[in-house]
Amino acid sequence: MAAIVALLRPRTVLSKYVSGSGSWAVQYPNYGHPSFCLMTAGSCWLSIDNEEPFLMETGDFVLFPATPGFRMGSDLQALENPAVRLAEASDYGEARHGAQEIEAAVRMLGGYFLFDPTNAPLLVGLLPAVVHIKAMDASSARLGWIASAIGEETAADKPGGDAILTRLVEVMLIEALRWRPAQDSTPISGLLSGLADSRLSAALRHIHDDVARRWTIEDLASKVGMSRAAFAARFTHVLGMPPMEYVLRWRMALAKDMLWHDGLSLGEVAHAIGYQSASAFSAAFSRFVGVAPGSFARTGRIDTSSGAE
Repeated sequence: MAAIVALLRPRTVLSKYVSGSGSWAVQYPNYGHPSFCLMTAGSCWLSIDNEEPFLMETGDFVLFPATPGFRMGSDLQALENPAVRLAEASDYGEARHGAQEIEAAVRMLGGYFLFDPTNAPLLVGLLPAVVHIKAMDASSARLGWIASAIGEETAADKPGGDAILTRLVEVMLIEALRWRPAQDSTPISGLLSGLADSRLSAALRHIHDDVARRWTIEDLASKVGMSRAAFAARFTHVLGMPPMEYVLRWRMALAKDMLWHDGLSLGEVAHAIGYQSASAFSAAFSRFVGVAPGSFARTGRIDTSSGAE
């Protein structure tokens, strides 16, 4: 999990409180970047584009790896006619919806942050569109504390705050990836589902810990005590891709990160992720990414020097 979060390199954390009273509903367009919400008081309904709405209650935590368009409101009837708002990620004040003259019935802490563009599309694609952790879940209290700490640190605006916020978001993401849905809840798929499966989680750990090894399906199946056919079928069903495709994707994610951020030579990157030569790595990278690794690395150095990082 830590390896996955490390490649996402979360940064630029912004947060604010949102409250509401009376009958109200708002609609936000597709944001595309990650966000989170902690319900601190009351409850409200949330409806993601073209999905059935669900109720968020006090203590619930919601994570959007890539925030879609959504509606949020006091009740289902209000959701049918929301006011359209743009996300105001730079606004540190509290946003108020509904009646202004009475005490807020609903209050939540919302936050936005960014993933490194190098690998965000690849890794976010393995995560569910929304992670909803209910207050009764064991993970909720820890996530609530982390989210509250993010809110406090954002409001304090002290020296070193950016570094602290980055670490807090990293911890929050690791904690969210640790979450396991209740057995009677709606099944999830992708990376969270794989991490929740004891044998597939062990296989993923082997891949992440020793990416340079010349893995085969037989090797991975043996590591987790399964037959080759059963392991391949289970991995593909749960993760949504065959084991060796995941190995390739993980290697390419690491390679992109090394080339973009670490300035390693092609030979060093090839050795680090299990290729016998720089030429073999270059051919594989070009096929997967669509651009030669040298060109990709030069683009990264230009963007980094211009302040994009």
